[in-house]
Amino acid sequence: MGDYMRCFWHPVAAAAELEPWPVRKVRLLGEDLALYRGDDGSFGLIAERCPHRGASLACGMTDGAGIRCAYHGWKYDAAGQCVDTPAEPAESKIKQRIQTAGYPVREMGGLLWAYMGKLPVPLLPRYEYLVRDEYDKDIGISRLTCNWLQVAENTLDPLHIEYLHMLYTNWALKQLGKPPIATRKHARIGFDLFEYGIIKRRMWVGDTEDTEEWTIGHPQLFPATAVVPFNSEWVQFQIRVPVDDENTTIYWYNSRLRPAGQPQQTSVPIWDNPYLTPAGEYIPQQLNAQDMMVMVTQGTITDHTLEHLAESDRGVALYRKTLLEQADLVARGEDPIGVIRDPAKNTPWIEIPVEKHLGYSLAGAPASAMYDFPDAKVPELVRP
Repeated sequence: MGDYMRCFWHPVAAAAELEPWPVRKVRLLGEDLALYRGDDGSFGLIAERCPHRGASLACGMTDGAGIRCAYHGWKYDAAGQCVDTPAEPAESKIKQRIQTAGYPVREMGGLLWAYMGKLPVPLLPRYEYLVRDEYDKDIGISRLTCNWLQVAENTLDPLHIEYLHMLYTNWALKQLGKPPIATRKHARIGFDLFEYGIIKRRMWVGDTEDTEEWTIGHPQLFPATAVVPFNSEWVQFQIRVPVDDENTTIYWYNSRLRPAGQPQQTSVPIWDNPYLTPAGEYIPQQLNAQDMMVMVTQGTITDHTLEHLAESDRGVALYRKTLLEQADLVARGEDPIGVIRDPAKNTPWIEIPVEKHLGYSLAGAPASAMYDFPDAKVPELVRP
């Protein structure tokens, strides 16, 4: 699975995270790295430890398109090659022998994407709601202390909407003295493999088979990104990134159609999306926090041997089975689902199937109810 995950581009940070300071420590796929924005505006991602004496390059200084260690000024280019050792004699050739890990970084849609796999490097997928200019974007960030799989497979579990986000929400609202939300029951669920992952479909009791949630559905883009529509003008990508085996970052990437007359964004703002209060308590009435609560409380790495999967879990079972099949493909030297190499498929963007007219309202109220926490920034209000 480690080799499989390295077949893909992953967000390593939001571009806005480098605005206060151009160098920061990051961790991705179990590696400690230094991410930087060079003086020329380019980006670099190299191993954090300086090969000279081990100081952190995340404490280094940018120089042109490269980075220098703060300790003795050794300079590395974006590929990790040492190009200058200023404390050494002029005739020294030691720099020619010094090479550390360096990975490609690309900015797209306000995120910095890194590729840490084998060559040749695949194309960075240009999914439409990440790159279409007529949409405003903002990015919520959550950092979870659990394995990425138990975060990602939440998408392939449509029935949890009915219980966690409806039944449990009403119980929590009752404890808080608030009125209940409307609830619905599922009539049918379905799952289909497609070119970029798995499509999840649902039909509610009382709906007909021509509803978009059943005829179109919405996808889990492999390896771990949910595409969730809230209405005809707002689509959210939930990008789950493995920091290591025991930590996951979620980027809640909101893409909303810009109102007529509004100027185009010049930057993509970021905001914290917490699942705990400052006192360390869960937030039972908040939709995103509910999801993260059940992800984290499964344990750092949940023990699947203790599970008892049922008929309602067939989407989760399909996801796990498909991931294992994809890992076998990678072991045979083949590209897995979701790896893009054909520029024609990537230009101008990749259109993805997603329903726009949902058959339910999670709050029966403004979507800000999903972020019902006094200190959280409400996504609808975030505009540059």
